[in-house]
Parts: sequence; structure tokens; C-alpha cells
Amino acid sequence: MRFLHNRRKPLAVMAACALFAATLPAPAARADLVSTERMLSQPSETPRERLRAFLAREDVRSQLRSLGVSPREANDRVASLSDEEVERVTGHLDSLPAGQGAFGAIVGAAVLVFLVLLITDLLGLTHVFGFTKKGSLNPEK
Repeated sequence: MRFLHNRRKPLAVMAACALFAATLPAPAARADLVSTERMLSQPSETPRERLRAFLAREDVRSQLRSLGVSPREANDRVASLSDEEVERVTGHLDSLPAGQGAFGAIVGAAVLVFLVLLITDLLGLTHVFGFTKKGSLNPEK
């Protein structure tokens, strides 16, 4: 207790300084309109460059190696594609799921629903499953 009593004043000063710093006004953010001409004048990434950048990622390279395709061979194949084929492939890149396939999401949702129904059945709130003892988790019944 004596430890806190001796350090009360420095702690109060630090707390007051922190409170003061937190209440200082922040500078306002500025946003300007961007013209169409300005956006069009900026160099944009072509679909072929985008596909090459995708193939340059380390996770994609390791997946290609596991499938038996060397990254160099994949880059050579991209170079030999026509422009419309590159457009079609990059269009598929936008529609691919980021983390998992649809099957994993469906299985995860089904497991979640099963667990919710199981818990409510064990609490005696529902009567869905015949293998549960009704109200076994509810000590009132």
C-alpha cells in the first residue's frame, strides 16, 4: 500500500497528461475530387501483368510445384496466351473464393446449425434429436 501512496502524484500527472493528449483535436482529413482525365492518365495494370503478378506469389508457385508445373513453364504459357484468353483467366481470378471453396463453407454452416440445435435440445428448449436426454444441461428441471 505504501508503494502506491508514494507514487500517487507521478501517476496522477501521467494520467492527466494522457487525458490531455487524448483530447487534442486531430487535423481534418482532406479529400479532393479526382477527374476522369487524371484517372485515365495514370498507368494501369494490364490483365497480362496482373496474371504474371498472380503467378509470382509464393503460395501460387508452391501450388504449381505440387501439381508438377514449374513456375518458369507457367510464365511461358502465360506469354503464349492470346489477349482474350488472358482476359478470360483474369476474369476468373476475380470470382475465385479468397480463403476456401464453397464446400468448406457449407460444411461449416451445417456443423454450426447442428451444434446450436444440439445445445438447445440438451437445454430442453427444443425436441429435435431423439438421442439426447431432454433438459440434461438445465439444472432447474
